[in-house]
Amino acid sequence: MPEKTRKGERTRQRILEAARQEFAQHGYERATIRGIAATAVVDKSSVIKYFGTKQHLFREAVEWQASFDPSALEVSDQQGAEYLRTMLADFAGPQHDPMLALLRAAMTNEEAAQLLREKATTGAVDPLAEAMDGPNAQLRAALMSATLFGIAVQREMLRMPYLAEADLDDVLKLSGPMLRHLLEPPTDWDHPPAS
Repeated sequence: MPEKTRKGERTRQRILEAARQEFAQHGYERATIRGIAATAVVDKSSVIKYFGTKQHLFREAVEWQASFDPSALEVSDQQGAEYLRTMLADFAGPQHDPMLALLRAAMTNEEAAQLLREKATTGAVDPLAEAMDGPNAQLRAALMSATLFGIAVQREMLRMPYLAEADLDDVLKLSGPMLRHLLEPPTDWDHPPAS
């Protein structure tokens, strides 16, 4: 790869990392191309050259996908706990930056909220629902996703008391049966799933 191309890729990556930081810290509306350029230590024209608009930069900066693979779904306390362990690891590591930026922006910007809905649905809920047996798989998968996401956000991002300080094994041990309940087909479902 020519040096000029490598340098361009490094600059582009630096802008993406700066954008994640700015969007996570300030939200979509308050983050500016000028601020992103300053954080990336490039000029404003470089941001526009590589990404065009703030909207295009935002969409690329918040790109992420769920790490767990529902295709090998087994209904057990351990399976639910493993999904949670994977999500917590995602949120705790450096790869949480796109999720944090998108979550922060989604609280105040409808376009970001729609993007979060799309990503959560196509990246986590739909694949999980397809792997589930029994009625109302989409609703059960959505509840599973909401539960996992809620625990991860409160533990790793908001650092809520009790949950943030708790031993991970304790969190997984207590959460496993609850998550298993959503994974297994309900035995007392007395009406057809909503279409």
